[in-house]
Amino acid sequence: MPFIAIALVLAATLGGGTALVADTSLPGEALWGFKVEVNERFAGAFNASEKAKADWDISVLKTRLSEAEKLAAKGEVSASAQAKIEANFDAHAQAVAKHISRLEEKGDYTAAAEVAARFQAAVAGHATALASASANANVNAQAALLPILQRVRATLDTASDLSAHASARAAAEANAEASSNTNGNGSVETSIDGSANSETGASVEPATGVRVDVGL
Repeated sequence: MPFIAIALVLAATLGGGTALVADTSLPGEALWGFKVEVNERFAGAFNASEKAKADWDISVLKTRLSEAEKLAAKGEVSASAQAKIEANFDAHAQAVAKHISRLEEKGDYTAAAEVAARFQAAVAGHATALASASANANVNAQAALLPILQRVRATLDTASDLSAHASARAAAEANAEASSNTNGNGSVETSIDGSANSETGASVEPATGVRVDVGL
């Protein structure tokens, strides 16, 4: 049975209230699995474009890091919760990188650059927030958060590289398009000193004053 059909059956069986409550659950709580496997996957199932899929993955990985920050504030970051957050975050981060690569393969460098910039900003923001939450947490929570922080910082490096690369490709494409538009008329006209004039496609020899058509 397709996933969407399964999700609809579960939602009908358990009731809409379950989905709403699950949205606020944290790793280690009973409904967190429902939140990840049903609520989030159901929301992501309707994204058709690479850009929309990437934005969904970014949204989910931000949710994982927000959950880690909330658990840190409560001082309740278990080894199990840490492993679940890290694995899920990593999966969505890798998915974003793949979407950016596919956008570039399609020649949509502008969209790739936009997604990469959002990816970088999202990870950077939560890296700072998570570091702050860890600094204020108890010793056990700090130890559990350390692998997540290391993964987030490594991902930030990757996101920064992707953003720089995608932005450079987008800028190169824009420059190439601008150059193509500038030279697209295929002819120029020179002035009295022999320089080109693009409107008439003719030139004037400085020594003779004779107009000469120039085709480029």
